[in-house]
Amino acid sequence: MVTVPPLQAIRRALPLLIAVSTVASGPNAQGALLQGGYDAATRQLEEGFKIVATQRIASDNECYPAPDEVAFILRRKMDISVVLSPSPQSAQGSGLVNVISGATGCNRLVLAIRSGLKGRVFVLDSAYGPVYVQGGAGLSQESLARGAGPLRDLTAATKAIQMNRPDESARFAVYCPAGTSPLGGAMVNTTPLGGDGEGIYPHSYERLGVQSGFHVTSTLVDPRRVRAIHRGELQVICGLGLVPTASPHATTFVRRHGAGSVTARCPAGTELFSGGFQRTNFTTPGVAYHGVYYGGNYITESRAAGNAWRVSAAATDRDGGELTAIAYCAQDSSLPLTTVSASTRVPEKKSATVATPPCPRGRALIAGGFSFGDSHNALFADGYFTRRGTWAATGYGWFGSAELTAYGYCAMASDTVDRSGFPRNPPPAPPVASGSGSGRDWVYVALGALGLIVLALFLRRRQVVRRRRRRTRR
Repeated sequence: MVTVPPLQAIRRALPLLIAVSTVASGPNAQGALLQGGYDAATRQLEEGFKIVATQRIASDNECYPAPDEVAFILRRKMDISVVLSPSPQSAQGSGLVNVISGATGCNRLVLAIRSGLKGRVFVLDSAYGPVYVQGGAGLSQESLARGAGPLRDLTAATKAIQMNRPDESARFAVYCPAGTSPLGGAMVNTTPLGGDGEGIYPHSYERLGVQSGFHVTSTLVDPRRVRAIHRGELQVICGLGLVPTASPHATTFVRRHGAGSVTARCPAGTELFSGGFQRTNFTTPGVAYHGVYYGGNYITESRAAGNAWRVSAAATDRDGGELTAIAYCAQDSSLPLTTVSASTRVPEKKSATVATPPCPRGRALIAGGFSFGDSHNALFADGYFTRRGTWAATGYGWFGSAELTAYGYCAMASDTVDRSGFPRNPPPAPPVASGSGSGRDWVYVALGALGLIVLALFLRRRQVVRRRRRRTRR
């Protein structure tokens, strides 16, 4: 049995945040914000955010600390100098972490650091998502470098992953073939989920723009807390031409014992082509470390909603956590997307997988999503591309049964992806019935029919026996 000290357990429950992607509009910025590179300044801000977010999750009022307390915590935990500044524009020093007192409050944390030869100011705003460069504007570096244009030359890449330490979170990434850009990505458990739900579950699904790939932060759920190797695989669909001109983020806080949703909307003049989520942080539900059931928030929905991307989550055990929706938006002749979907019932304490139909003729599957509807009963285990060119999603009914819907998103493009290394299509799931009986109605009908057959055979048998007795008497 693995035991983890309380503070380490909380930290492990937080995802490794904010990988590099593209330009997006922040909450209080004019125009587009240029996202910062994955450098020392970015990493320092992210580390500071994780420390303060831990304080928020564990606090009685689930608020970020006051600005002066944030500065005190960062000085003590990171052993660095920290100052208070009223705004990012007034950030002090070089390489010095600034707590932005004019914006930091109960539901928002803003940190800034001035860095590099040009003295650019990097900002981490919890209400937005990734670190961005203050004052950056225009098209993303990715769209300028990769040449935005019609979607073409689709390809794919995969990477094997493994985990063996219960409730430890880890960051994994898979990268596109040289010169191509990521469209949508996925993760699949190649070690099947255990009967008790044991397996690899995602804390985030996120496109990597500048790094040209797809990133998943995941955790190993294991009620028995036995160290055993669990294997999975990351996937990314890539191509030429389709790159985001905007990647808006929207963030909310899912409070303990509660649920929440948040939607990132594409700017006017652009169309959604993919999406993802960040920052869920749950540990194995119902498992205590030194008598404390940490839990956290877990994803229950991540899908397109019109020209936007919507994510939902619920909280279990003692803690809640932050939740970020990400939409990837562009102007491209392959858009808007066409959606294919399919649903199944996830039984209580069992897993179920459902796969969509293939895309219509002339369209290619480039991304996927899922939803448990309004239910908070199940954990999302994986969503992935299949060998047949469909999108599959898997859920485990941890807290009860739920309806799982898989969504595949198809762009107008020639499908040139080699899927020979992808998992096979899962077997067809039984249809989800509507009405109060839901998916159980067919069971009752079958049992009723079987009962009638047995009764008919019994009555027939009685009739034959009676005839024989009459003949014997004669």
